[in-house]
Amino acid sequence: EGLDTRSEACQRFFREGLTISFTKILTDEAVSGWKYEIHKCILKNAEKLIELCVHKLSQDWFPLLELLSMVLNPTCKFHTYNASRQSETVPSGAQLADDVLFARPPDHRTPKGWLVDLVNHFGKLDGFKILQERFFNGPPLSVPVVANLVKPFGMCSEVLTPHTVDKYFMPIVDIVPKYLDKLTDEELKRESKTEAKNDALSSIIRALKQLASRLPNQEEGIKNLEIFRLKMILRLLQISSFNGKMNALNEVNKVLGSVSFQGSSRHSSVDEDEWLTADKMAEWIQQNNVLSIVLKDSLHQPQYVEKLEKILRFMIKERALTVEDLDRLWDAQSGKHDAIVKNVHDLLAKLAWDFSPEQLDHLFGCFQGSWHHASKKQREKLLELIRRLAEDDKEGVMANKVLTLLWNLAHSDDVPTDIMDQALSAHYKILDYSCSQDRDAQKQQWISKFVEELKNDKWVLPSLKQIKEICTLFPEAPQNYPPHTQRGAHMYYRNTVIGQLQSQHSIVVLVSQNLSAYMNKQRAYAEEHPNEDPTTILPDGRFNHNMQVAERLRFLRFLLKDGQLWLCEAQARQIWHCLAENAIYPSDREACFKWFAKLMGEEPDLDPEITRDFFERNILQLSPDLLTENGMNCFERFFKQVNLKENKLIAKRRGGYLMDDIELIGLDYLWKVVLWSPDEVAEKAVALLKDIFTNLGPRLQQRQVAIHEDLITSCIDRLKAAYDTVSVLGQDSDTASQERVLQETARMVRVLTVLKEYLAECDEAYREERTILPLNRACRGKLMLLKVRFPSQTRQGDDVEIWSHSNETVGQVRRHILQKVKAGPNIKVELYLGAEQIDSSEDKKLISQIPLRDKMTLNGKLLQVGGNMPSSPESSSDSSVGSPHNQYDGPNPEAESALPGVLMSQKAKYSQFLFQLSDLGCQLQEPRLRDTARAILKIMPADVHTIKKFTTICSEGANSDQPMSTALESMFFNNSTTQTLYNTEVCYALLMPSLDPMCEEAFGFQYKFVLSGGIQLAINMLTKNNFMPNADLPSRRSAYQTVLKISKMMLTVLGHARVQIVVEACTSEASVRTVTPKAHEEAAALQQALLHIPNPESEYSMRNVASRLGGQLAEQVC
Repeated sequence: EGLDTRSEACQRFFREGLTISFTKILTDEAVSGWKYEIHKCILKNAEKLIELCVHKLSQDWFPLLELLSMVLNPTCKFHTYNASRQSETVPSGAQLADDVLFARPPDHRTPKGWLVDLVNHFGKLDGFKILQERFFNGPPLSVPVVANLVKPFGMCSEVLTPHTVDKYFMPIVDIVPKYLDKLTDEELKRESKTEAKNDALSSIIRALKQLASRLPNQEEGIKNLEIFRLKMILRLLQISSFNGKMNALNEVNKVLGSVSFQGSSRHSSVDEDEWLTADKMAEWIQQNNVLSIVLKDSLHQPQYVEKLEKILRFMIKERALTVEDLDRLWDAQSGKHDAIVKNVHDLLAKLAWDFSPEQLDHLFGCFQGSWHHASKKQREKLLELIRRLAEDDKEGVMANKVLTLLWNLAHSDDVPTDIMDQALSAHYKILDYSCSQDRDAQKQQWISKFVEELKNDKWVLPSLKQIKEICTLFPEAPQNYPPHTQRGAHMYYRNTVIGQLQSQHSIVVLVSQNLSAYMNKQRAYAEEHPNEDPTTILPDGRFNHNMQVAERLRFLRFLLKDGQLWLCEAQARQIWHCLAENAIYPSDREACFKWFAKLMGEEPDLDPEITRDFFERNILQLSPDLLTENGMNCFERFFKQVNLKENKLIAKRRGGYLMDDIELIGLDYLWKVVLWSPDEVAEKAVALLKDIFTNLGPRLQQRQVAIHEDLITSCIDRLKAAYDTVSVLGQDSDTASQERVLQETARMVRVLTVLKEYLAECDEAYREERTILPLNRACRGKLMLLKVRFPSQTRQGDDVEIWSHSNETVGQVRRHILQKVKAGPNIKVELYLGAEQIDSSEDKKLISQIPLRDKMTLNGKLLQVGGNMPSSPESSSDSSVGSPHNQYDGPNPEAESALPGVLMSQKAKYSQFLFQLSDLGCQLQEPRLRDTARAILKIMPADVHTIKKFTTICSEGANSDQPMSTALESMFFNNSTTQTLYNTEVCYALLMPSLDPMCEEAFGFQYKFVLSGGIQLAINMLTKNNFMPNADLPSRRSAYQTVLKISKMMLTVLGHARVQIVVEACTSEASVRTVTPKAHEEAAALQQALLHIPNPESEYSMRNVASRLGGQLAEQVC
């Protein structure tokens, strides 16, 4: 009545309930564990399912047809377990005719009785008749319907009787191929889309073959079915969508699998296709151009290419793959999308190992043919494929082919440089990964090939790079391994390989000559093209000139370093000559400097026997003005190595060198570098000169003063020569003379810089306390009050106040603290600024450099050191400078007098000459000359002659009746700007000395200075216009800063003296002098002002000096 079709619940029961339950009871692994009664119940339910399927058979209800296939499948778990059951419809031993039965047991040992009963039950219900009616008189067929109708009976065909097959199925076997053959391409394409996840056509043909095979003499029919199957596969390949093609490829592979199986096993089987052999299948593929069809599209899908691989492997195995097929395969990816290229390349990489030598040669021919017209990206992918072909090649055949191919490809003139580099990179990687037993010999063969390229002066740079890369593949020799010897038959070390290259080919000589020849060619080119940039010149069309030079030098360095070879004199000279002496471009000389500097590193590669000779004959002959920073670095390394070898320098343990012989090789050239080289090079030369002369070895320590004087004299002599030249040239106004003046001035600045750096370094290295202070800190600096807090267990802590100033050192502050707390001889003080300790290494620094500020609080600790040490005079005198118990013992006058700055201050000619140089700088408007000369004057202690002159003049002036000493005035009013500036600074340092302005010596000068007219002199310097009339602004500003300090002091002294005079007059009973009311009022006002002026805090020291001096002057007046 069709009620089930109108009930959704019933339809869902068919689709889901029945399917799930029967799948469980027929196919589950648990079937074998169930009891017989359960199996019997399953059989009864299966019979009911057969009844339902027969009833719905004409309606093409797919869920039920699939269940019919399941219940009649002899290989399902249920039927496999019950295969030995006897049939009830065909009892054992019964003689029943085929025409009264639909099925009978195929074998008495495994009768499959229950399956036979189900088939017979299907037949008794007229199922076979209904099935046949559906094919001949039913609605139009479709491929899925045909497949689902014939599939169940193809599966159980072994139990069907021949009568049943002949009567009911042979008509179907005849009609189905005709139906399928009549399908149009569109219908077939549509049908193939609906079978995306199954193989309907294949299952139809398979079922028909299984049914036909149940009758005798059906070989021709089965053959026709197989031919028809191939015909349908070919149609699907030609017209179908991707899914259809995939199914068609699956069908092809199934056929290939079956024919391949036949070749290895001849056991009879229902599925065995005896007619269709491997040869016939290969012939069919060729005749029908199956590969061409398959390669047309879908190659971007990896799963599609995977199916194609099986076909190609079959063709290779049957030796049916032609070179034309290879061409088609290669053309299928040429110029295509990256995905297609990748898939085809992956495919070729897998298949190549099975190719015959002829096929492999042809494939490599395809590679080479594609190379010339391929894009950069295509070449990169091709290289990757070629490299992969050589992986895991244990025989070496494939690797050798690939290496030769890469060699040829890299040699192509049209290939871009980066692609060539990739080809060469792949080349040495293959050599590296080679599994061949003679891989070391293989590497050496290729090295020899590249050496031949070098000898022919072709393809030089790629050859050098490749030789280096291949040599690097060999391991480095272990330590203490004897060079250039071979230990073991199968082990090559890198230095051994390079040693063989040197002995067989003289590789170092070869590359040096090649570099020289190249430079000669380029020199001729540069003469014709003088203005070209070396970075744009491509001599070989690939690498610019700078790279041509750098790569050759880099390769030579590699040979020397890794091959443990010495660079001999001839090659060293050849390289220096072509690159440094006869450089075409500045970059050539720069490359040469860098290379030779590296050559003379920690482990020099230049033959030690020729180092000095090379240094003297080549480097020291190069014009200093050609040196660059790298050139200076090269000179410095040679300079140190040569003098080290000659025992003129001694290496320190922690780095650096000590000079042990003043006659250094190359010292004269070093002075030339200071004078003639560019500024940045001269700076390095100055630093080197300073380091050498400030680090003396044991033999020179006793001659320290003589060495100081020698260097000072050397500098002064050079300065005088230049000064005389400038004095002469300065009278000429022509351009050439002026340029020469500038040059000589610059050289004077450099020599002065040497002297300045030398003096400063010696002062810095001096570890004792100074009493002969440099002029820049000889005067009292800015006053500071420092509080030092000592922790106490019983109370909050004791604070000690220390007066200091900005020109005092940290060491002096420590001494003041120890004196203040009255510490014993074995006590030292540790100071902390916040949480950080002020280290004793900073004791020489000025407190302004720490930096400490006024009214800053420090934390202090008093520590007992060396308490158990003997305090005898002998132990004290023998102690080292840095020993704890004499850390603050005070100055060492003898050592201090040997400092070069002190030595210079003792001879007036040095200061006078520096005045002249500084004034020359002012005159020429050269600030560097002016300031450098003045910097030296400040580093030196005050000139002894100037100090003596001041003291003599003031002593004479104090005893003179004249209100102002003319001689004293001439010290500040003269024609030399620098001398006037210097005299003001020396005068203030004498008036307010840094160490103790209240000492008797200082007081004596202060007193005599005032008596010699110092007060009026200070006012005159401020007010008269003839004070430094020709000075430039910086000089005038510096002078007035010091003059203001002197004037402040003198006016303060005058104020205190005036007040004291009035006070004395008012309090003295014996005084005959009368004080007018006006004078008294003025004195009172002045006394009140002096309470606040100058500042009582910041000018504490100066107020004390002025008060004492004013009182003394008042007593003299009174």
